[in-house]
Order: sequence, then C-alpha cells, then structure tokens
Amino acid sequence: MNAGIFTKIIKSSEVALLMTNKREQLRKIVNAPVKLSHSVFGEIKAVTGDISNTGVFVRIDDKPTLPKGAHIKLQFMSSVYPNVSFNTRVVRVTDDGFGLVFVDYEYGGDRFAMNNLKDIWNQEA
Repeated sequence: MNAGIFTKIIKSSEVALLMTNKREQLRKIVNAPVKLSHSVFGEIKAVTGDISNTGVFVRIDDKPTLPKGAHIKLQFMSSVYPNVSFNTRVVRVTDDGFGLVFVDYEYGGDRFAMNNLKDIWNQEA
C-alpha cells in the first residue's frame, strides 16, 4: 500500500502494522472508530479492523443482519476530514462484522469517485 488515500483520513496513532496477503490491495491493520448509517439500523458505531485503498473491514459488537450487496454510509469519527463520508457496499459478512468496498464518497452534499479523492489529496501533498 502506498501512502494511500486513507493516510490523510486516519490518525497515524491508529495504524498498527502493514499486512501482506493474497489480495490485490495491501491492507493495514487500523483500529479507527467509525459511524455506520443504514435505513435498517439507523446509525451505529463500529471500529475498523483493516483498511486498504479499496475497502475496509468493520468490527461491530451487535452486528445487524444485512445481506451482501447492501449499501452502508461510513464516516471516520477521528478523521482530519470529518465532513467526508463514504458510500460502501457489503462484500463479506462474518460473525464479527462486515467487509465493505468503497463505492464513492460525499463531501459538501456532492458525490465523487474514489480516484478523485486520491487525486485531490495527492495535489495537496
């Protein structure tokens, strides 16, 4: 994983270590608080387990029942960009939580492609 688009979102103290595995994207173990929103459960708090440029696993204590393909809005609670929220889709369901893929993000009431976020933050660096 390069510096990645989420390096600027999550405080560096929440990043534990870099993992390598068979996935296309390298994932980092990150314990960051998030807020999840969905019409079935309203808003709940969760904690990320790992994150990559394309997705995130969220651990949830009282996990609601949602099928693969369900869309969830995710917001990083300790973000340096608190007004950015991510539209995600459930791609994995476990007893501990959900594997989510990033679909796009919202900022200022507008939706943007994920590669747009990376491009903007690379320009700021």
